[in-house]
Amino acid sequence: MQKRKSAVFVSAILAGLALVALAAALPASAAPATETERAALLKEVLERKFSPQSMDVRLEGGPDARGFVKKAVVRAKGAVIDRLRVETLVMEAENLQFNPPEEWEKKLEVKTAGETRSRGVILEKDINAAMAESVKGDKKWKSIRMDLSPQQIKAVGVYETYFLFKLHLVVKLTGRLAASPDGKQIYIRDYKLNVSGFSMPQGLTDDVIEKVQPIIDFRESVFPVSVKKIVMDDNSISFVSDPPPAGGAPAEARP
Repeated sequence: MQKRKSAVFVSAILAGLALVALAAALPASAAPATETERAALLKEVLERKFSPQSMDVRLEGGPDARGFVKKAVVRAKGAVIDRLRVETLVMEAENLQFNPPEEWEKKLEVKTAGETRSRGVILEKDINAAMAESVKGDKKWKSIRMDLSPQQIKAVGVYETYFLFKLHLVVKLTGRLAASPDGKQIYIRDYKLNVSGFSMPQGLTDDVIEKVQPIIDFRESVFPVSVKKIVMDDNSISFVSDPPPAGGAPAEARP
């Protein structure tokens, strides 16, 4: 019996070593040989990352063999960033240094970037869809919805809990949206929290809200996004960098 166990153990080790040797013998991912091939691969990877309805990628000066692009302009409809659908999105960047092209299939990264410019529109219905998805696994939330207006955002949810008996709490959050200093995130500011008609103490409110900040994180974007100004209406949130992109969204992607 002992000899059999030893034989199985040795066989497992030999099999593992054989797999390692085979993996080492396989050729590494070949780098795209020409600028045209690298440009096509970059667009393919960006489409895979953003999962858009449509996307237009225009490049000037690259990508070279090191992953450098002099200028890139990306226009998309229905791109997804941080699990949130963005109706229209324009992103421009200069002097982009990506990781080497042979690594793009596994992971695309922006190492450094010069000036970046962005413009986008997020629809209220897509915010609500993302919020509903985020609480889908939490049976205590019976409903949750955000309403936009030019002055503020208002999120209302019904939360069910037990304290001696079943309680249905109506939770209402109001506030305004503002970009972080680096333009990479969007936060709720000047917020107030109300639960079933009672205003919550500011300290408790801060603790609750800071746990969900930022509400939109563009650091999750594989392509640089910068936000300076945010404008809301009854149906959407629009954001733009300073300065704004030189061009608008493509005809099929205009809000």
